[in-house]
Amino acid sequence: MIHLAEEFGISGNGLAKICDRLDVPYPPRGYWAKKEAGKPVITVKLPPRKEGIPETVDIQPSLSKPALREPLPEATVEQAGIMVVSENIDNVHPRVQAWINEHNKLQKEREQESKRRRHESWWRPRLLPDLTERDLYRFRVTSAIFRAVEKSGGKIASSPLTGKITFVIDGHEVECSIVEKMQRSLKQHNEQGRWTAYPDHHQSGLESSGYLRVAITTYLNGRQPQWVENDKTKMEKWLPEIVGTIMSAGPILERAKLEREDAQRRYEQEQARIYELRRQKELDDKRWKRFNELAANWEERANLQVFIAEIEARLAAEGDVMISERLLSEWITWAKSRADSLDPFRAGVRGIFESISKITQWS
Repeated sequence: MIHLAEEFGISGNGLAKICDRLDVPYPPRGYWAKKEAGKPVITVKLPPRKEGIPETVDIQPSLSKPALREPLPEATVEQAGIMVVSENIDNVHPRVQAWINEHNKLQKEREQESKRRRHESWWRPRLLPDLTERDLYRFRVTSAIFRAVEKSGGKIASSPLTGKITFVIDGHEVECSIVEKMQRSLKQHNEQGRWTAYPDHHQSGLESSGYLRVAITTYLNGRQPQWVENDKTKMEKWLPEIVGTIMSAGPILERAKLEREDAQRRYEQEQARIYELRRQKELDDKRWKRFNELAANWEERANLQVFIAEIEARLAAEGDVMISERLLSEWITWAKSRADSLDPFRAGVRGIFESISKITQWS
């Protein structure tokens, strides 16, 4: 249901509800895991259509709906087959085998260096202890997870010895922690760390609890699922659920990515709308300012015309004389020309609004 629902762009629960409304049977939980394991399963045939139930249904993608808080899909991985933790390290995953090879190599190098410097009492390289039972157990569990993820179509991007693993599921990185569960220790400092060959990988003052902890540190639906062993349940029992959750992270992260892109797109559209409103207001304010300037010019011209008329009346009484190489009558002509340049109606009413319409945001 999960894989098929992805093709329609809806959740597995959504597809199940559609099938329930149409009275269409579908495999129950654990069906594919049982079938892959060779256990008997029951396939229910499509019953006759009841009255009132349509023959077809339109399924619309729901990727734009919030999905980050939906429950995690059922964690089952049919392709991975039966998942078991091997009892030895003879056939572990190549990446885990690389850890063992590197440890053996470094161990030999330290031993050789220590022998070479046996006469130098002031310094000798610290010998690397053998891998402990807890180290090898973590390696075997990690190997089982690696193989199951790859069989299910996932990839391993990085796999440091510390157990901070990064998988790639459907193009998305999924970070996972496969480590020892630690607890406060009452032991002396020199007694701590004997449970592992890598005490430096763990916080000082903590000791192994004797159980593994697997956690997905990438947020999925707002959560970070984790599994911790206890006296009754070992990690092997949770492997199908762990690998299934890792594999389901790809579609979840893809939906989250689409939702972020959709939210970003809506944000950009809203910002563009706000910018356009601001731009239109600024342009409108500039044009209104120009309208007021034309009105002020018209009023100023009227006052100037009254003033010029008074000057002309007085010129008749006083006579036309030269002032700075111009006659008074020529000065009056100059003043009339400048006053007329303020007339907003020189090109008619149309000219007023044509000049206003030419104003832009950058004017």
